[in-house]
Amino acid sequence: MDKKQDLSLIAKRRTKLIYESYQEEPDDRDMLFQSAAMCHVFFPRREPDLPPNETWEQRSGKFVLYITPQPFPDPITGDKTYSGLPFGPKARVLLANLNTIAIQKQTRTIEIANNPAKFLKDIGLTDGGNQLTVIQEQMQRLSNCVLRTFYLDEQEETGETVPIVTRTKRNQWTSQITLSEEYFKHLSEHPVPLAKTHLAALSNHATAIDLYCFLAHRLYRVPHGKPQFLTWATLKEQFGQEYARMVDFRANFKKTWELVRYVYTDAKIEQRGTKGLLLYHSQPPIPKKLIMS
Repeated sequence: MDKKQDLSLIAKRRTKLIYESYQEEPDDRDMLFQSAAMCHVFFPRREPDLPPNETWEQRSGKFVLYITPQPFPDPITGDKTYSGLPFGPKARVLLANLNTIAIQKQTRTIEIANNPAKFLKDIGLTDGGNQLTVIQEQMQRLSNCVLRTFYLDEQEETGETVPIVTRTKRNQWTSQITLSEEYFKHLSEHPVPLAKTHLAALSNHATAIDLYCFLAHRLYRVPHGKPQFLTWATLKEQFGQEYARMVDFRANFKKTWELVRYVYTDAKIEQRGTKGLLLYHSQPPIPKKLIMS
């Protein structure tokens, strides 16, 4: 199969996933979970051009995120080496699925199917021959970094060091992952439910996943009749730090929003030209009655 045919098949499957998520009734949706902090600050959208031991930083309003790669000995030479930072859409989908297994089973230790193809199918990533390699690489990167989140309050600065993963058991394929106690506690106390089909439909677009997670957490909390305004500068800080020009960010953000709204059809947003966006109270992707049941 040549590259054009391969891309065509992937595009067709992506269109099919978007259509299926659009047709799905809210009460029929399977849930995934993201932590509340990771709905405001995010993994890098692409691999950063940083030295292997340098910390990644993102700020969004009062939220601050640091991700620091941790060294480990090369299994062959014994030399100090780094895996790099988790990045891209697959790292986001992977983390949401690991979160979900941990919450549903109420355990920090996650057993992963020994059959890699089955694991990929379970998390909705079956489009393309390199998916297994990508997921294995992102899992290794998650295993070898420390995440620190801060919330800057007017009265005090609160922060915690949260290694996402504290231990992995692997041969050729990672078969067991243990989440850190701190991260599991935060996740259990502040889970944000997402629709599995929505993430699958967006699983090739990191910014779309970030925007979807942000809206899933934020819109339901907007008071009825009191829309909240976000300037383009605020949105660029959160979703477009890599853009030099505001005009380029706005154009790409609008395309991203069009993609997100196809799956999150209940999201109510109004664009106010070059000023910003109005966010209105909206139903979450997962009905509250499903979360409580």
